[in-house]
Amino acid sequence: MIPLGAAAGIHRWPASLSVAVGLLLAGCGASSEPAPPIHPDFSIAAPELDEVLEQVDAVTAERIRTHSQVFLDLVAQVLAADRSFRVLVDKRHALPQDYVPTDLVALDTYPITTNRTGHRLSRRVMPDLLAMAEAARIDGIELMVSSAYRSFDYQDRLYKRHVDQLGREAADLVSARPGHSQHQLGTAVDFGSISDGYGETANGRWVAQHAWRFGFSLSYPLGATERTGYNYEPWHFRYIGRVGTRLEREFFGGQQQLMLEFLAAWAPWFAARRGAAGP
Repeated sequence: MIPLGAAAGIHRWPASLSVAVGLLLAGCGASSEPAPPIHPDFSIAAPELDEVLEQVDAVTAERIRTHSQVFLDLVAQVLAADRSFRVLVDKRHALPQDYVPTDLVALDTYPITTNRTGHRLSRRVMPDLLAMAEAARIDGIELMVSSAYRSFDYQDRLYKRHVDQLGREAADLVSARPGHSQHQLGTAVDFGSISDGYGETANGRWVAQHAWRFGFSLSYPLGATERTGYNYEPWHFRYIGRVGTRLEREFFGGQQQLMLEFLAAWAPWFAARRGAAGP
């Protein structure tokens, strides 16, 4: 199995962004009198953070600039968490064909409803998935897992079937090409009926309102097709951790794709400056 770190090596970012990251990593533009760090866990001065924020949209930049302490607190926790929770898997960034999570467990052995036997997920997801199912049950909602881990080969068969039925252009809006599915991470779950109407059911509304509290993020929101490349999928949630969903909601407008793109580009920069702010 090729580690996720290898998958990260295939990310391709715009040349302007690569240049910006390179300049910051090299420390270009630093004054002879360095500004003090703005957070005790990072050796990042305000002018350096401003250079980063020039690369993001104005709304996100203002959120981060206004609440930089909270933002950096959350970034530090995200960096310390499992990297698979933030690895970017989308239309342009694929996992290796032989990537298989090493901690897959069968859902059949846990107290959660599934639409069939045989579903598997990463063990790392299970505590929060079970906690969410328990909370839903208390509210009179029975969550049902309809899809979980998908192998590369399964993705290949599924994508080809969609192409045969819909044509390639339409298939690309509803199905991931092999290697490009979040399900291969073992941390993505489809709930309920896997239909557009799911979001209007009591079950779907409960998940939409509460999933973030347990670390699950809606991957393909309504109106986000231009960014994600997929149609609205109210049933598809990816586990990014409770800190990840808080970072997403407070600073990236609840847009998973926007946050993961930011982290894919800038996590190395923040990591290089973490824990080096002095006494």
